[in-house]
Amino acid sequence: MEPLLKVSRLRVEFKSDFGKRTVTDDTAFYVNEGETLGLVGESGCGKSVTVHSILGLLPSNGRIVEGEALFDGKDLCKLSEKELDKVRGKDIGMVFQDALTALDPVFTVESQIAEQLRVHLGLGRAGARERTLKLLEEVGIPDPLSAMKKYPHELSGGQRQRVMIAMALSCGPRLLIADEPTTALDVTIQAQIMELIGEIMKKSRMSMILITHDIGLIAQMADRVAVMYAGQIIEEAGVHELFKNPLHPYTRALLQSAPSIEDGDDRVLKAIRGAVPEDYTDITGCRFAERCECAGSGCELRQEFKQREEGHFVRCHLA
Repeated sequence: MEPLLKVSRLRVEFKSDFGKRTVTDDTAFYVNEGETLGLVGESGCGKSVTVHSILGLLPSNGRIVEGEALFDGKDLCKLSEKELDKVRGKDIGMVFQDALTALDPVFTVESQIAEQLRVHLGLGRAGARERTLKLLEEVGIPDPLSAMKKYPHELSGGQRQRVMIAMALSCGPRLLIADEPTTALDVTIQAQIMELIGEIMKKSRMSMILITHDIGLIAQMADRVAVMYAGQIIEEAGVHELFKNPLHPYTRALLQSAPSIEDGDDRVLKAIRGAVPEDYTDITGCRFAERCECAGSGCELRQEFKQREEGHFVRCHLA
């Protein structure tokens, strides 16, 4: 069976006054029907840019230089803006990082959700209003009738995030892209939001790309994991395999820096020295080499993304 979404050789470039800069390079991953793919890595690794590019949401100075993103057989990278409008919101839903900036501040919650329902599902005013009320109830917003009439700034952070989820799910998408869906929310609300998304996925057999730097969230929600660093996928495996047998030094460093409820009193968390390079266009070898404790001969060469075990791929000659 073909994957629902298959991204291959994706390369995204940004242009500025200082020249061109490659942001993602040779990026490849896939998502099967009913599956959750966790896309994990530090801030600045290119996770959000990757999904924004395949949905045609790059800023004016960004463009896809190479690659394809096959969604149900159609290459999203080659669709016109008008054709993408038919896919975005209907077949692919998106939960953005910051609901306050993603929602339009001058329109009420009802008008923003109802617009999608009228455009994609052809509902009338009454039908869209009824469907909006039901969606807000399903995502657990208290007093949904009152919330419909409010503007985004009048809602709490957790409520705005629920509104974003309601909008993303309003047309019954086949794929949900959740970009840091619990950012800036307290732990209790985070758990509620992810439990809600999990329940909806089970009911609808929807697929999801979960973008996060939270290793614990990946362990809880994902079926497979793609680890991203400096614009490249550097390891991909099933979630249990990745946690049990991480092959890339960066993946091991991420796991060693994350606390666990199973930690003993003697566990010492390890920090990853340095930071993700801002410009990695001219780095020909391993992009993690300067921060890697295992770096040595061979790391200066281009690292190929190869299968080391069944379903386990890694971009490191030491693996």
